[in-house]
Amino acid sequence: MYTLFIDTHLWDIIIILLKDGKVVNKEEVINKKNNSEYIFPSIIKVIDKVKLDEIIVVNGPGSFTGVRLGVTIAKTLAYTLNIPIKSISALEVMSITSDNDKVAFSDNNGYYLANFANKDNPEYKYITEEEFDLKKDKEEYLTKYENDIEKVYEFIKNRKSLNPHEVNPIYIKKIGVEIDKKSD
Repeated sequence: MYTLFIDTHLWDIIIILLKDGKVVNKEEVINKKNNSEYIFPSIIKVIDKVKLDEIIVVNGPGSFTGVRLGVTIAKTLAYTLNIPIKSISALEVMSITSDNDKVAFSDNNGYYLANFANKDNPEYKYITEEEFDLKKDKEEYLTKYENDIEKVYEFIKNRKSLNPHEVNPIYIKKIGVEIDKKSD
């Protein structure tokens, strides 16, 4: 069974092909501008004539454009190929990879945080760098983004697939327009 993993939640593109849960091909495009120019060639290079059986996509939080790009492409592929799709948050990937309930990553303006102590109802939030610096328990948060995709695959393999139309980005951080409306 071939699974395509797509992660574009920040500035990088991570495309991984798994066969029966084991990584067989991988392409990373690190910190480039115009990720939309790199994602399709990366996917084509990784899948190289393989018949996909499912897709796993990181659906945020993170860069508005990056998340939107990865989710849209994953949904389109799943729909057109008529294959199952599953989504997972970047924060969940961090927690699974590290076996740590408290995880956070920076977008250079602030931090996306999650607490998975309650697995059925995890807490997600976005705070500024200053708020994170003042956080009393900040040492408890894992802040380095890493993904052990084989471990993530084992975690998610029995998760129910979604209709591609049900896969949506996770946005935690308010965008400028939302912030401006509150100041009126």
